[in-house]
Amino acid sequence: MNKSGVLTPLLCFQCTWSRRGARIRIDWLSAICYSVTIAFRLTGGAYSATRVTPMHVKCCSLMRRSSILLVLLVQLVSVVSAQGLRVDAEEKAFAPMRPLERRSLTFTLFNDATDTLHLGAPRPSCGCTATMLDRDVLAPGDSAHVSVAFHAAPGMNGTVAKSVSIYGIFGTEERRLSVLRVRAVIETDLVCEPPVLRFETVIGDTVRLTLLLRSNSEQAVRIGRPSAAITAYVDTSAGNTYHVERIQARPFSAVTIEPEHEAVEPGETSRLLITLVPTEKGQINGSIQIPLPNTMLRIPVIGAVLRQRE
Repeated sequence: MNKSGVLTPLLCFQCTWSRRGARIRIDWLSAICYSVTIAFRLTGGAYSATRVTPMHVKCCSLMRRSSILLVLLVQLVSVVSAQGLRVDAEEKAFAPMRPLERRSLTFTLFNDATDTLHLGAPRPSCGCTATMLDRDVLAPGDSAHVSVAFHAAPGMNGTVAKSVSIYGIFGTEERRLSVLRVRAVIETDLVCEPPVLRFETVIGDTVRLTLLLRSNSEQAVRIGRPSAAITAYVDTSAGNTYHVERIQARPFSAVTIEPEHEAVEPGETSRLLITLVPTEKGQINGSIQIPLPNTMLRIPVIGAVLRQRE
């Protein structure tokens, strides 16, 4: 009991960490008594006084603090029970891959909670990633394995990142417990430099870009007919300010692509010359596509077209 006569029993809170996870014990009776005592004092004061006294203000402050503490404790218990799932690694990487190649790896899941954990089906971020869970009910201390298979689909090159979400089932509710991440480096027969083509220009200017194609093969790599898939997001308003509400998407065809050679020999580098002539203000987004024997290289193109130079 404090100086003001308000009973303030302690809220017992004990958190013990171990290899098996977190265990939390809360004396809920003390918490309830604490809140009821303060409420009683406030109610009693209301009958005995017609004005707000310092005691009312102090009691209101105590009530607010105790309510916040209770909310935080409830949230903490929920988080700990939801995160009783432990993973051997949050991210894993495949060995370097070639286009069309398939690889798989395995994550291990551990139930560090004190209750049985029911798992839902893993959800990969895209169709090029497949998953398999060997068991969906984990008693305390049990483990399960998630197999993640990745397919280097045509058009993929460079570093590719994917994710797999793991969900727990709590009654009728599904809750995401963890996100597994995988990375792959897909090596193609040609390496493009730079990996992204960027430019800024004004209406009417000619944009000339150079793409270097470096051999990554022990044999000559034949280059198919390059093409462009580009869209212009046109803004017809005056000035250089970009007005999102006035954008019109239009196909952009004022582009030419000239390969320096029809094939790139081992250890050699060739060039691809790209010319664009924008005629309207806005943004230009798309890609240059280069067919190869076993895949399609796609090099992003990102440009900004101003009405006039500033």
